[in-house]
Amino acid sequence: MSNSLEPSAEESSNDESKVDAGIASIGEAFFAVEAAEDLYNWRVMGVQIWPVMRSRLLKYLMANSGLFASGVGKQVDFYEDVEQYRGRKPAKLLWRAVRFGWLGPLASAAFYPRKIAGAAAHLGEPDYRNLKSKQAIVVPFATRDGNEPHIEKFAQPVIDALGDRALVLGVGTWDKITNRPRVEDLNGYFNRLWHYPAAVIVRLGVKKADLAKYARAVTMLETLTGFSLEPVRTFPRWMLRIFFIQKRGYRKIFKRTSAKYVFAVNAARMPLQAAAQSLGMKVIELQSGVFSKYSLQFSWPGSPKIEYIPDEIWTWGDYWTSGIERAAGQSVRVIGSTAEFEAVRDRRIAKVPGQVVVLSQPLIGLDILQAAIDFAASRPDLNVIFKLHPRNEIEEFAGYLDDPSTGPRPTNLSLMQFEKSSLEVIAESEISVGVFSTALIEAAGLGAKVAIIKLPGWEHLAPLIDGGYASAFDDAAGLVAGIDGLKNPADEYFFYGRRANIQAIVDDLLA
Repeated sequence: MSNSLEPSAEESSNDESKVDAGIASIGEAFFAVEAAEDLYNWRVMGVQIWPVMRSRLLKYLMANSGLFASGVGKQVDFYEDVEQYRGRKPAKLLWRAVRFGWLGPLASAAFYPRKIAGAAAHLGEPDYRNLKSKQAIVVPFATRDGNEPHIEKFAQPVIDALGDRALVLGVGTWDKITNRPRVEDLNGYFNRLWHYPAAVIVRLGVKKADLAKYARAVTMLETLTGFSLEPVRTFPRWMLRIFFIQKRGYRKIFKRTSAKYVFAVNAARMPLQAAAQSLGMKVIELQSGVFSKYSLQFSWPGSPKIEYIPDEIWTWGDYWTSGIERAAGQSVRVIGSTAEFEAVRDRRIAKVPGQVVVLSQPLIGLDILQAAIDFAASRPDLNVIFKLHPRNEIEEFAGYLDDPSTGPRPTNLSLMQFEKSSLEVIAESEISVGVFSTALIEAAGLGAKVAIIKLPGWEHLAPLIDGGYASAFDDAAGLVAGIDGLKNPADEYFFYGRRANIQAIVDDLLA
Protein backbone atom coordinates (compact mmCIF):
# COMPACT_ATOMS: atom_id res chain seq x y z
CA MET A 1 0.00 0.00 0.00
CA SER A 2 1.21 3.50 -0.79
CA ASN A 3 2.27 5.72 2.13
CA SER A 4 0.00 8.43 0.75
CA LEU A 5 -3.42 8.74 2.36
CA GLU A 6 -4.87 10.57 -0.61
CA PRO A 7 -7.22 8.49 -2.80
CA SER A 8 -6.19 7.94 -6.39
CA ALA A 9 -8.07 9.64 -9.23
CA GLU A 10 -9.62 6.29 -10.11
CA GLU A 11 -10.84 5.83 -6.53
CA SER A 12 -12.28 9.34 -6.44
CA SER A 13 -14.02 9.12 -9.78
CA ASN A 14 -16.32 6.23 -9.14
CA ASP A 15 -18.34 5.94 -5.93
CA GLU A 16 -19.89 2.74 -7.21
CA SER A 17 -16.48 1.06 -7.38
CA LYS A 18 -15.98 1.91 -3.72
CA VAL A 19 -19.20 0.13 -2.83
CA ASP A 20 -18.10 -2.89 -4.83
CA ALA A 21 -14.79 -2.96 -2.98
CA GLY A 22 -16.79 -3.56 0.20
CA ILE A 23 -15.42 -4.45 3.56
CA ALA A 24 -11.88 -5.01 2.25
CA SER A 25 -11.38 -1.39 1.24
CA ILE A 26 -12.78 -0.17 4.54
CA GLY A 27 -10.57 -2.56 6.48
CA GLU A 28 -7.49 -1.48 4.56
CA ALA A 29 -8.42 2.15 5.23
CA PHE A 30 -8.48 1.45 8.96
CA PHE A 31 -5.08 -0.22 8.77
CA ALA A 32 -3.59 2.71 6.84
CA VAL A 33 -4.95 5.32 9.25
CA GLU A 34 -3.84 3.33 12.29
CA ALA A 35 -0.28 3.21 10.98
CA ALA A 36 -0.24 6.88 10.00
CA GLU A 37 -1.50 8.11 13.38
CA ASP A 38 0.08 5.39 15.57
CA LEU A 39 -3.39 4.70 16.98
CA TYR A 40 -2.47 1.46 18.73
CA ASN A 41 -0.30 3.44 21.19
CA TRP A 42 -2.80 6.28 21.66
CA ARG A 43 -3.92 6.76 25.26
CA VAL A 44 -6.59 9.12 26.52
CA MET A 45 -6.89 9.53 30.29
CA GLY A 46 -4.84 6.36 30.70
CA VAL A 47 -7.10 4.30 28.43
CA GLN A 48 -5.80 2.63 25.27
CA ILE A 49 -8.66 4.26 23.43
CA TRP A 50 -8.47 2.82 19.92
CA PRO A 51 -9.51 -0.75 20.85
CA VAL A 52 -12.52 0.79 22.63
CA MET A 53 -13.55 2.76 19.53
CA ARG A 54 -12.40 0.66 16.58
CA SER A 55 -15.29 -1.77 16.04
CA ARG A 56 -17.90 0.88 16.82
CA LEU A 57 -16.46 3.23 14.22
CA LEU A 58 -16.47 0.39 11.69
CA LYS A 59 -20.19 -0.17 12.30
CA TYR A 60 -21.00 3.51 11.76
CA LEU A 61 -18.93 3.62 8.60
CA MET A 62 -20.53 0.45 7.24
CA ALA A 63 -24.02 1.74 8.05
CA ASN A 64 -23.33 5.00 6.23
CA SER A 65 -21.77 3.19 3.26
CA GLY A 66 -25.09 1.61 2.25
CA LEU A 67 -23.33 -1.72 1.70
CA PHE A 68 -25.76 -3.59 3.93
CA ALA A 69 -29.07 -1.96 3.13
CA SER A 70 -31.50 -4.71 2.13
CA GLY A 71 -33.45 -7.16 4.26
CA VAL A 72 -35.24 -6.90 7.60
CA GLY A 73 -33.92 -8.63 10.70
CA LYS A 74 -36.16 -11.13 12.44
CA GLN A 75 -37.61 -9.95 15.74
CA VAL A 76 -37.36 -12.06 18.88
CA ASP A 77 -40.39 -14.33 19.06
CA PHE A 78 -40.85 -16.56 22.10
CA TYR A 79 -42.75 -19.78 21.62
CA GLU A 80 -45.82 -20.18 23.87
CA ASP A 81 -44.59 -23.38 25.50
CA VAL A 82 -41.15 -22.00 26.41
CA GLU A 83 -40.65 -21.79 30.17
CA GLN A 84 -40.26 -18.21 31.36
CA TYR A 85 -38.70 -16.94 34.57
CA ARG A 86 -41.27 -15.21 36.82
CA GLY A 87 -39.16 -14.01 39.74
CA ARG A 88 -37.62 -10.67 40.57
CA LYS A 89 -35.15 -9.08 38.18
CA PRO A 90 -31.93 -11.12 38.39
CA ALA A 91 -29.67 -8.13 37.67
CA LYS A 92 -31.21 -6.23 40.57
CA LEU A 93 -30.73 -9.19 42.90
CA LEU A 94 -27.07 -9.55 41.90
CA TRP A 95 -26.38 -5.84 42.19
CA ARG A 96 -27.99 -5.71 45.64
CA ALA A 97 -25.87 -8.65 46.76
CA VAL A 98 -22.72 -6.99 45.46
CA ARG A 99 -23.43 -3.56 46.95
CA PHE A 100 -25.10 -4.44 50.24
CA GLY A 101 -24.56 -8.14 50.82
CA TRP A 102 -27.38 -8.75 53.29
CA LEU A 103 -29.97 -7.19 50.98
CA GLY A 104 -29.27 -9.84 48.34
CA PRO A 105 -31.78 -12.54 47.34
CA LEU A 106 -32.47 -15.44 49.69
CA ALA A 107 -30.71 -13.55 52.49
CA SER A 108 -30.58 -14.76 56.09
CA ALA A 109 -33.81 -15.36 57.97
CA ALA A 110 -33.24 -12.22 60.05
CA PHE A 111 -33.94 -10.11 57.00
CA TYR A 112 -35.74 -12.54 54.74
CA PRO A 113 -38.65 -14.54 56.23
CA ARG A 114 -38.66 -18.27 55.47
CA LYS A 115 -42.00 -18.05 53.69
CA ILE A 116 -40.68 -15.40 51.28
CA ALA A 117 -37.42 -17.30 50.80
CA GLY A 118 -39.37 -20.41 49.90
CA ALA A 119 -41.42 -18.49 47.36
CA ALA A 120 -38.27 -17.03 45.83
CA ALA A 121 -36.75 -20.48 45.49
CA HIS A 122 -39.96 -21.74 43.91
CA LEU A 123 -39.77 -18.93 41.35
CA GLY A 124 -36.24 -19.97 40.45
CA GLU A 125 -34.62 -16.80 41.74
CA PRO A 126 -30.81 -17.05 41.66
CA ASP A 127 -28.97 -17.23 44.98
CA TYR A 128 -26.07 -14.78 45.22
CA ARG A 129 -25.26 -15.20 48.92
CA ASN A 130 -22.02 -17.01 48.16
CA LEU A 131 -20.48 -15.27 45.16
CA LYS A 132 -17.04 -16.42 46.33
CA SER A 133 -17.99 -19.90 45.09
CA LYS A 134 -17.98 -18.61 41.52
CA GLN A 135 -14.68 -19.50 39.85
CA ALA A 136 -15.51 -18.22 36.37
CA ILE A 137 -17.76 -15.73 34.61
CA VAL A 138 -19.61 -16.71 31.41
CA VAL A 139 -20.96 -14.15 28.93
CA PRO A 140 -23.01 -16.00 26.28
CA PHE A 141 -24.05 -14.92 22.79
CA ALA A 142 -27.20 -12.82 22.34
CA THR A 143 -28.61 -14.92 19.46
CA ARG A 144 -30.65 -18.00 20.39
CA ASP A 145 -33.06 -20.51 18.90
CA GLY A 146 -36.75 -19.73 19.45
CA ASN A 147 -37.41 -23.32 20.53
CA GLU A 148 -34.64 -23.29 23.16
CA PRO A 149 -33.89 -19.67 24.10
CA HIS A 150 -32.32 -20.80 27.38
CA ILE A 151 -29.59 -22.67 25.48
CA GLU A 152 -26.77 -20.73 23.85
CA LYS A 153 -24.95 -23.42 21.92
CA PHE A 154 -21.51 -21.81 21.79
CA ALA A 155 -21.20 -21.20 25.53
CA GLN A 156 -23.29 -24.15 26.74
CA PRO A 157 -20.45 -26.73 26.79
CA VAL A 158 -18.44 -24.43 29.08
CA ILE A 159 -21.53 -23.66 31.20
CA ASP A 160 -22.15 -27.40 31.59
CA ALA A 161 -18.49 -28.04 32.47
CA LEU A 162 -18.44 -25.29 35.10
CA GLY A 163 -21.77 -26.12 36.71
CA ASP A 164 -22.28 -24.22 40.00
CA ARG A 165 -18.79 -22.77 39.70
CA ALA A 166 -19.98 -20.28 37.04
CA LEU A 167 -21.66 -16.91 37.32
CA VAL A 168 -23.52 -16.84 34.00
CA LEU A 169 -24.57 -13.37 32.86
CA GLY A 170 -27.50 -12.77 30.54
CA VAL A 171 -27.23 -11.04 27.17
CA GLY A 172 -29.90 -9.62 24.90
CA THR A 173 -33.65 -9.99 24.62
CA TRP A 174 -33.69 -13.78 24.93
CA ASP A 175 -32.41 -13.59 28.49
CA LYS A 176 -35.35 -11.47 29.57
CA ILE A 177 -37.12 -14.79 30.21
CA THR A 178 -34.23 -16.47 32.09
CA ASN A 179 -32.93 -16.02 35.63
CA ARG A 180 -29.62 -14.64 34.40
CA PRO A 181 -28.60 -11.05 35.31
CA ARG A 182 -28.44 -9.29 31.95
CA VAL A 183 -25.51 -7.05 31.11
CA GLU A 184 -27.94 -4.51 29.64
CA ASP A 185 -29.70 -4.16 33.01
CA LEU A 186 -26.43 -4.04 34.95
CA ASN A 187 -25.13 -1.34 32.60
CA GLY A 188 -28.26 0.67 33.33
CA TYR A 189 -27.65 0.50 37.08
CA PHE A 190 -24.01 1.51 36.63
CA ASN A 191 -24.99 4.46 34.45
CA ARG A 192 -27.57 5.77 36.91
CA LEU A 193 -24.98 5.70 39.69
CA TRP A 194 -21.98 7.22 37.96
CA HIS A 195 -23.12 9.01 34.81
CA TYR A 196 -22.71 12.59 36.04
CA PRO A 197 -19.34 12.30 37.78
CA ALA A 198 -17.98 10.32 34.81
CA ALA A 199 -19.28 12.93 32.37
CA VAL A 200 -17.52 15.73 34.28
CA ILE A 201 -14.27 13.77 34.57
CA VAL A 202 -14.22 12.94 30.86
CA ARG A 203 -15.13 16.49 29.85
CA LEU A 204 -12.16 17.81 31.81
CA GLY A 205 -9.78 14.96 31.01
CA VAL A 206 -9.87 14.81 27.21
CA LYS A 207 -7.19 17.13 25.85
CA LYS A 208 -7.18 19.31 22.73
CA ALA A 209 -4.44 17.12 21.29
CA ASP A 210 -6.77 14.11 21.61
CA LEU A 211 -9.56 15.94 19.82
CA ALA A 212 -7.18 16.93 17.03
CA LYS A 213 -5.78 13.41 16.66
CA TYR A 214 -9.28 11.95 16.42
CA ALA A 215 -10.29 14.61 13.87
CA ARG A 216 -7.31 13.67 11.68
CA ALA A 217 -8.17 9.98 11.88
CA VAL A 218 -11.81 10.68 10.92
CA THR A 219 -10.79 12.83 7.98
CA MET A 220 -8.44 10.14 6.71
CA LEU A 221 -11.04 7.37 7.08
CA GLU A 222 -13.70 9.38 5.29
CA THR A 223 -11.27 10.36 2.53
CA LEU A 224 -10.05 6.83 1.92
CA THR A 225 -13.48 5.20 2.00
CA GLY A 226 -15.70 7.96 0.63
CA PHE A 227 -18.20 7.36 3.45
CA SER A 228 -19.22 9.53 6.41
CA LEU A 229 -18.60 8.74 10.08
CA GLU A 230 -21.67 10.63 11.26
CA PRO A 231 -22.72 10.80 14.08
CA VAL A 232 -19.20 10.27 15.49
CA ARG A 233 -17.22 12.75 13.41
CA THR A 234 -16.16 14.54 16.61
CA PHE A 235 -14.45 12.75 19.49
CA PRO A 236 -17.12 10.50 21.10
CA ARG A 237 -16.60 11.32 24.76
CA TRP A 238 -19.55 9.08 25.55
CA MET A 239 -17.51 6.00 24.61
CA LEU A 240 -14.87 6.92 27.17
CA ARG A 241 -17.53 7.78 29.77
CA ILE A 242 -19.22 4.40 29.28
CA PHE A 243 -15.86 2.65 29.48
CA PHE A 244 -15.11 4.15 32.92
CA ILE A 245 -18.64 3.57 34.23
CA GLN A 246 -18.95 -0.04 33.14
CA LYS A 247 -15.40 -0.99 34.08
CA ARG A 248 -16.07 0.28 37.62
CA GLY A 249 -19.34 -1.65 37.85
CA TYR A 250 -17.99 -4.98 36.62
CA ARG A 251 -14.92 -4.66 38.85
CA LYS A 252 -17.24 -4.45 41.85
CA ILE A 253 -19.07 -7.60 40.76
CA PHE A 254 -16.01 -9.61 39.82
CA LYS A 255 -14.18 -8.70 43.06
CA ARG A 256 -16.98 -10.42 44.99
CA THR A 257 -16.19 -13.70 43.22
CA SER A 258 -13.09 -15.90 43.19
CA ALA A 259 -13.16 -16.01 39.38
CA LYS A 260 -9.91 -16.22 37.44
CA TYR A 261 -11.49 -16.59 33.99
CA VAL A 262 -14.12 -14.90 31.85
CA PHE A 263 -15.50 -17.05 29.02
CA ALA A 264 -17.17 -14.79 26.46
CA VAL A 265 -18.88 -15.38 23.13
CA ASN A 266 -18.34 -12.42 20.77
CA ALA A 267 -15.92 -10.85 23.24
CA ALA A 268 -16.47 -7.21 22.29
CA ARG A 269 -17.46 -5.75 25.68
CA MET A 270 -14.25 -3.86 26.30
CA PRO A 271 -15.20 -2.30 29.69
CA LEU A 272 -16.24 -5.70 31.08
CA GLN A 273 -13.06 -7.30 29.77
CA ALA A 274 -10.95 -4.42 31.07
CA ALA A 275 -12.50 -4.89 34.52
CA ALA A 276 -11.66 -8.59 34.50
CA GLN A 277 -8.08 -8.09 33.30
CA SER A 278 -7.48 -5.31 35.83
CA LEU A 279 -8.18 -7.93 38.53
CA GLY A 280 -5.76 -10.43 37.02
CA MET A 281 -8.45 -12.50 35.32
CA LYS A 282 -7.95 -14.10 31.90
CA VAL A 283 -10.52 -13.50 29.14
CA ILE A 284 -11.21 -16.42 26.80
CA GLU A 285 -13.32 -15.93 23.68
CA LEU A 286 -15.47 -18.83 22.50
CA GLN A 287 -15.82 -18.80 18.72
CA SER A 288 -19.29 -18.19 17.29
CA GLY A 289 -18.61 -17.03 13.73
CA VAL A 290 -16.12 -16.03 11.08
CA PHE A 291 -12.72 -14.59 11.96
CA SER A 292 -10.92 -12.81 9.16
CA LYS A 293 -8.35 -10.16 8.34
CA TYR A 294 -11.20 -7.64 8.33
CA SER A 295 -12.72 -8.67 11.67
CA LEU A 296 -11.61 -5.60 13.57
CA GLN A 297 -12.00 -7.17 17.01
CA PHE A 298 -9.46 -9.79 16.00
CA SER A 299 -7.09 -8.54 13.30
CA TRP A 300 -4.22 -6.26 14.40
CA PRO A 301 -1.56 -5.71 11.69
CA GLY A 302 1.95 -5.74 13.07
CA SER A 303 0.81 -7.71 16.15
CA PRO A 304 0.89 -4.78 18.63
CA LYS A 305 0.14 -5.16 22.32
CA ILE A 306 -3.60 -4.48 22.65
CA GLU A 307 -5.51 -4.21 25.91
CA TYR A 308 -9.10 -5.21 26.74
CA ILE A 309 -9.30 -7.91 24.03
CA PRO A 310 -9.37 -11.66 24.80
CA ASP A 311 -6.16 -13.23 26.09
CA GLU A 312 -7.03 -16.48 24.36
CA ILE A 313 -9.41 -17.62 21.63
CA TRP A 314 -10.93 -21.10 21.47
CA THR A 315 -11.57 -22.00 17.84
CA TRP A 316 -13.15 -24.86 15.93
CA GLY A 317 -10.17 -25.61 13.68
CA ASP A 318 -6.83 -24.44 12.31
CA TYR A 319 -8.46 -22.73 9.32
CA TRP A 320 -10.07 -19.94 11.33
CA THR A 321 -6.95 -18.13 12.52
CA SER A 322 -4.47 -19.08 9.81
CA GLY A 323 -2.83 -16.12 8.10
CA ILE A 324 -4.28 -13.44 10.42
CA GLU A 325 -2.05 -11.06 12.37
CA ARG A 326 -3.29 -11.21 15.94
CA ALA A 327 -2.35 -8.94 18.82
CA ALA A 328 0.87 -9.73 20.68
CA GLY A 329 0.41 -12.24 23.47
CA GLN A 330 -2.97 -13.49 22.32
CA SER A 331 -3.03 -17.29 22.07
CA VAL A 332 -5.29 -19.73 20.23
CA ARG A 333 -6.54 -23.13 21.34
CA VAL A 334 -8.30 -25.45 18.87
CA ILE A 335 -11.17 -27.14 20.69
CA GLY A 336 -12.69 -28.77 17.61
CA SER A 337 -16.21 -28.78 16.28
CA THR A 338 -19.38 -27.94 18.14
CA ALA A 339 -21.49 -30.85 19.39
CA GLU A 340 -24.12 -30.01 16.77
CA PHE A 341 -21.59 -30.12 13.93
CA GLU A 342 -19.96 -33.29 15.21
CA ALA A 343 -23.34 -35.06 15.40
CA VAL A 344 -24.13 -34.22 11.78
CA ARG A 345 -20.64 -35.12 10.56
CA ASP A 346 -20.80 -38.49 12.32
CA ARG A 347 -24.03 -39.33 10.50
CA ARG A 348 -22.22 -39.21 7.12
CA ILE A 349 -25.37 -38.07 5.34
CA ALA A 350 -25.42 -39.08 1.67
CA LYS A 351 -25.31 -36.27 -0.89
CA VAL A 352 -28.44 -35.74 -3.00
CA PRO A 353 -27.33 -35.55 -6.67
CA GLY A 354 -28.03 -32.17 -8.23
CA GLN A 355 -29.01 -30.46 -4.96
CA VAL A 356 -27.69 -26.94 -4.34
CA VAL A 357 -28.31 -25.01 -1.11
CA VAL A 358 -28.08 -21.22 -1.17
CA LEU A 359 -27.50 -19.81 2.31
CA SER A 360 -29.17 -16.55 3.27
CA GLN A 361 -27.86 -13.94 5.72
CA PRO A 362 -29.32 -10.94 7.54
CA LEU A 363 -29.22 -7.56 5.79
CA ILE A 364 -28.22 -8.90 2.36
CA GLY A 365 -30.71 -11.78 2.28
CA LEU A 366 -32.82 -10.42 -0.56
CA ASP A 367 -29.74 -9.78 -2.66
CA ILE A 368 -28.74 -13.41 -2.18
CA LEU A 369 -32.28 -14.54 -3.02
CA GLN A 370 -32.20 -12.61 -6.29
CA ALA A 371 -28.94 -14.35 -7.20
CA ALA A 372 -30.59 -17.69 -6.35
CA ILE A 373 -33.54 -16.86 -8.61
CA ASP A 374 -31.26 -15.98 -11.52
CA PHE A 375 -29.15 -19.09 -10.99
CA ALA A 376 -32.10 -21.48 -10.67
CA ALA A 377 -33.71 -20.06 -13.80
CA SER A 378 -30.52 -20.76 -15.76
CA ARG A 379 -30.02 -24.25 -14.34
CA PRO A 380 -33.45 -25.98 -14.33
CA ASP A 381 -31.66 -29.35 -14.07
CA LEU A 382 -30.63 -28.57 -10.47
CA ASN A 383 -32.74 -28.57 -7.30
CA VAL A 384 -32.02 -25.21 -5.61
CA ILE A 385 -32.94 -24.75 -1.94
CA PHE A 386 -32.80 -21.26 -0.45
CA LYS A 387 -32.12 -21.76 3.28
CA LEU A 388 -33.28 -18.84 5.38
CA HIS A 389 -31.16 -17.48 8.21
CA PRO A 390 -32.83 -17.67 11.68
CA ARG A 391 -33.15 -13.87 11.63
CA ASN A 392 -34.93 -13.84 8.24
CA GLU A 393 -38.71 -13.55 8.09
CA ILE A 394 -40.10 -16.09 5.63
CA GLU A 395 -43.02 -13.78 4.73
CA GLU A 396 -40.60 -11.16 3.41
CA PHE A 397 -38.76 -13.67 1.23
CA ALA A 398 -41.87 -15.49 0.02
CA GLY A 399 -43.39 -12.13 -0.91
CA TYR A 400 -40.28 -11.15 -2.85
CA LEU A 401 -40.25 -14.49 -4.64
CA ASP A 402 -43.91 -14.19 -5.65
CA ASP A 403 -43.70 -10.54 -6.68
CA PRO A 404 -44.32 -10.34 -10.47
CA SER A 405 -41.74 -7.57 -10.76
CA THR A 406 -38.95 -10.01 -9.86
CA GLY A 407 -39.83 -12.23 -12.82
CA PRO A 408 -41.22 -15.77 -13.00
CA ARG A 409 -40.50 -17.95 -9.99
CA PRO A 410 -38.29 -20.90 -11.05
CA THR A 411 -40.05 -24.18 -10.38
CA ASN A 412 -36.79 -25.74 -9.17
CA LEU A 413 -36.30 -23.13 -6.41
CA SER A 414 -37.81 -23.60 -2.94
CA LEU A 415 -37.57 -21.77 0.38
CA MET A 416 -36.62 -23.63 3.56
CA GLN A 417 -36.91 -22.19 7.05
CA PHE A 418 -36.99 -24.64 9.98
CA GLU A 419 -37.78 -27.91 8.20
CA LYS A 420 -34.13 -28.95 8.56
CA SER A 421 -31.13 -27.41 10.25
CA SER A 422 -28.58 -25.59 8.11
CA LEU A 423 -26.06 -28.31 8.86
CA GLU A 424 -28.40 -31.06 7.73
CA VAL A 425 -29.31 -29.43 4.43
CA ILE A 426 -25.63 -28.56 3.81
CA ALA A 427 -24.58 -32.14 4.54
CA GLU A 428 -27.02 -33.59 2.00
CA SER A 429 -26.31 -30.99 -0.72
CA GLU A 430 -23.58 -31.37 -3.32
CA ILE A 431 -22.97 -27.64 -3.50
CA SER A 432 -23.34 -24.80 -0.97
CA VAL A 433 -23.59 -21.20 -2.17
CA GLY A 434 -23.42 -17.99 -0.14
CA VAL A 435 -21.53 -14.79 0.58
CA PHE A 436 -19.69 -14.70 3.94
CA SER A 437 -21.72 -17.03 6.14
CA THR A 438 -19.98 -19.29 8.64
CA ALA A 439 -22.17 -22.01 7.14
CA LEU A 440 -19.96 -21.98 4.02
CA ILE A 441 -16.99 -23.06 6.11
CA GLU A 442 -19.22 -25.66 7.73
CA ALA A 443 -19.97 -26.85 4.21
CA ALA A 444 -16.25 -27.27 3.50
CA GLY A 445 -15.96 -29.18 6.76
CA LEU A 446 -18.77 -31.49 5.61
CA GLY A 447 -17.10 -32.19 2.27
CA ALA A 448 -19.38 -30.04 0.11
CA LYS A 449 -18.33 -27.97 -2.89
CA VAL A 450 -18.45 -24.28 -1.98
CA ALA A 451 -19.26 -21.28 -4.19
CA ILE A 452 -19.11 -17.66 -3.02
CA ILE A 453 -20.96 -14.80 -4.72
CA LYS A 454 -19.20 -11.47 -4.44
CA LEU A 455 -21.87 -9.49 -2.66
CA PRO A 456 -20.85 -7.06 0.12
CA GLY A 457 -18.87 -8.77 2.84
CA TRP A 458 -17.55 -11.68 0.76
CA GLU A 459 -14.00 -10.59 1.58
CA HIS A 460 -14.38 -12.16 5.03
CA LEU A 461 -14.07 -15.52 3.29
CA ALA A 462 -11.15 -14.57 1.06
CA PRO A 463 -8.91 -17.10 2.91
CA LEU A 464 -11.34 -19.86 1.92
CA ILE A 465 -10.96 -18.82 -1.71
CA ASP A 466 -7.23 -18.13 -1.57
CA GLY A 467 -6.63 -21.55 -0.03
CA GLY A 468 -8.42 -23.25 -2.90
CA TYR A 469 -11.27 -24.49 -0.70
CA ALA A 470 -13.96 -22.45 -2.48
CA SER A 471 -14.53 -20.61 -5.76
CA ALA A 472 -15.76 -17.02 -6.05
CA PHE A 473 -18.04 -15.55 -8.72
CA ASP A 474 -18.99 -11.96 -9.47
CA ASP A 475 -22.67 -12.76 -9.94
CA ALA A 476 -25.22 -15.47 -10.70
CA ALA A 477 -24.14 -15.59 -14.34
CA GLY A 478 -20.58 -16.36 -13.30
CA LEU A 479 -21.85 -19.06 -10.95
CA VAL A 480 -23.83 -20.66 -13.79
CA ALA A 481 -20.74 -20.70 -15.99
CA GLY A 482 -18.40 -22.14 -13.36
CA ILE A 483 -20.47 -24.35 -11.11
CA ASP A 484 -19.64 -27.61 -12.88
CA GLY A 485 -15.93 -27.03 -12.23
CA LEU A 486 -16.20 -26.79 -8.43
CA LYS A 487 -14.01 -29.14 -6.40
CA ASN A 488 -14.37 -30.67 -2.93
CA PRO A 489 -12.06 -29.43 -0.13
CA ALA A 490 -9.20 -31.85 0.58
CA ASP A 491 -9.10 -32.04 4.40
CA GLU A 492 -12.44 -31.66 6.15
CA TYR A 493 -10.82 -31.62 9.62
CA PHE A 494 -8.77 -28.52 8.76
CA PHE A 495 -11.97 -26.50 9.22
CA TYR A 496 -13.49 -28.34 12.18
CA GLY A 497 -11.13 -30.47 14.22
CA ARG A 498 -12.16 -33.43 16.30
CA ARG A 499 -14.10 -32.35 19.34
CA ALA A 500 -12.06 -31.74 22.48
CA ASN A 501 -13.08 -32.74 26.01
CA ILE A 502 -14.28 -29.36 27.29
CA GLN A 503 -14.92 -30.72 30.79
CA ALA A 504 -11.32 -31.85 31.11
CA ILE A 505 -9.96 -28.54 29.78
CA VAL A 506 -12.09 -26.48 32.17
CA ASP A 507 -11.26 -28.67 35.17
CA ASP A 508 -7.57 -28.36 34.38
CA LEU A 509 -7.82 -24.55 34.16
CA LEU A 510 -9.55 -24.27 37.53
CA ALA A 511 -7.41 -26.87 39.31
